[in-house]
Amino acid sequence: MWRMFITGIGTAVPPQRFTQTQCWDAIRASPQYGLLSSRSHGILRKVLTGNNGIEARHLALEPISEAFEFTPDAMHGRFKRVAPKVGADAARRALAESGRRPDEIGALVVATCTGYLCPGLSSYIGEMLGLRADAQLLDLVGLGCGAAIPTLRTASALLGETEHVLAVCVEACSAAVYLDDDPGVLISACLFGDGAAAVVGSRNARPGIREVRMMKAVSLNVPAQREKLRFDHRGGLLRNILAPDVPVLSAGYAADVLAAACVAPAEISEWLFHSGGRDVLREICDRVGLEEHHVRHSTAVLREYGNMSSPSCLFSLRRALDEECPGGKWWLASFGAGFSSHGAILEVK
Repeated sequence: MWRMFITGIGTAVPPQRFTQTQCWDAIRASPQYGLLSSRSHGILRKVLTGNNGIEARHLALEPISEAFEFTPDAMHGRFKRVAPKVGADAARRALAESGRRPDEIGALVVATCTGYLCPGLSSYIGEMLGLRADAQLLDLVGLGCGAAIPTLRTASALLGETEHVLAVCVEACSAAVYLDDDPGVLISACLFGDGAAAVVGSRNARPGIREVRMMKAVSLNVPAQREKLRFDHRGGLLRNILAPDVPVLSAGYAADVLAAACVAPAEISEWLFHSGGRDVLREICDRVGLEEHHVRHSTAVLREYGNMSSPSCLFSLRRALDEECPGGKWWLASFGAGFSSHGAILEVK
């Protein structure tokens, strides 16, 4: 695997922004609310009106009442409408920062878990960007919230064939959440937002911009914990299985991946975790021995966008670069369905 230089990174979200209060008001006004149990009402009220670390989310809904169209056709139509556009928007920003033209990109890797197209999203995004007809198009599916680092590792491997690769993580979570009396389904509807992040990976650094290089990546997969966090299909819809102990599991495996990378926490100058939730980030701090300040980028992403699934940790990377944080070893971490956990050492100058 090439030690890939990240020469451009772009992020994008739908323009529609909804506060948690707006979401609570919309849910209470929906026809589905009256069909839910009093216990479900309490869960929704607690998560949407309490201090769960999220202020607002970007959701591709116009108007917000569209969120309550739960038929398979409506959900699939939303994914097909939203995911290619948001993914292409993020990719254009990454290309602009890298100074690369679309015809210089030899491969495109796209990861998503919130919908399915055949041909995959890479076909649609590649067309919208104007990539070459001979560009290698690859789609990664089923990786869930942890997809960012496997996507970067795939992009890095492809640098053996081409000088520049584009990697995109895009999720239309509004096409994969709905309401019923399952607590995991309800909490998912309160946490997830739509978004995309893209990275241009290159064999060589680009002069004139900050040097970011992915030096090493580690993955851990624990199928024995698969039932704790995964998608199921019921009634033609994706159903998020979300166990109560996911924050503790996430933190434990995040610590294991860090240890497997043979890097001590004291060596890391910036921490960029998947913004899975307030409780997830708190558990990670406790397990790894970090303070709230160390996960400020992830906390800020969670506050402003909610849990966007696979793009989230790349939003944290974008934020750290924008803040011109000190160089050194940065730790980029993602985790999710499987149960899977991933980490990468970035050398930033």
